[in-house]
Amino acid sequence: MLSLRAFLFVSLTLAAQASSAQEWIFAVNEGVTYQDGSPIAERYKPLVDLLEKELKHPVKVQAVDRYSNFEAGLDAERYDLVFIHPAHIGLRAAKSGKYVGLASAKDYTDYRARVFVKKDSAVKTIADLRDKKIGVPSLESITTVMFTANLTELGFRDPASRFSATRFQDAVPFMVENGFVEAGVTGSGAVVKDWVAKGGRVIGETKPVPIKQFLVSRKLSTEQRDKVQNLLLKLSETEAGKTALKGINMKGFVPWDNAVMTEATKRLSL
Repeated sequence: MLSLRAFLFVSLTLAAQASSAQEWIFAVNEGVTYQDGSPIAERYKPLVDLLEKELKHPVKVQAVDRYSNFEAGLDAERYDLVFIHPAHIGLRAAKSGKYVGLASAKDYTDYRARVFVKKDSAVKTIADLRDKKIGVPSLESITTVMFTANLTELGFRDPASRFSATRFQDAVPFMVENGFVEAGVTGSGAVVKDWVAKGGRVIGETKPVPIKQFLVSRKLSTEQRDKVQNLLLKLSETEAGKTALKGINMKGFVPWDNAVMTEATKRLSL
């Protein structure tokens, strides 16, 4: 027979495991360029507190840095709530029917990939890049996915074969400046502004796609989904909400636009 101490230990362990299993997983990916290095759990705690209060259910935030891991987790329905930077992964999850899009970050609904070259480059338009080397962020970046779709629309065959990829968007200008590539691609407004200020040229941009999306699993009820969406849309109206937004470096959220997202899904061939 188990001693009283052993019995209590087993009971507490099982209780802790049961409690953990009941937690809803809130998966987060902020992209590479936008990370600030501070702990995700700490910065998202004010938002998690509000979600738990509204849903009356424990929520645990989980950072998922690798896009491939995030996509695999979504496909396996391991996450209950999702805040994701790479739009193509979020759009695929919504298209699958396993997740429902609720909102997008307010300042990121007009995200575009911009193409830039040196001041003296002979390249005048994106169409002129055929057979040219092009510097891009990582191949799985939403910026590169958008740019690839643009080249496909222009009739480029196997456009990725001409890409030179780098993990950080602010490293792309270095590649152009030093002649490693003919043109560079970025979604960063700061990178473009700095490039133009130094005399460089922007020769074109892609159509916009809203990034930094908030989705929830269809396992949550319609009522629960509505509560989450209403909470997100009204964060900027309360002090607690403003604190939560400050922690995640956002100014607010706007409703998920089904028409816009469906068009983007089709355009990106997702």
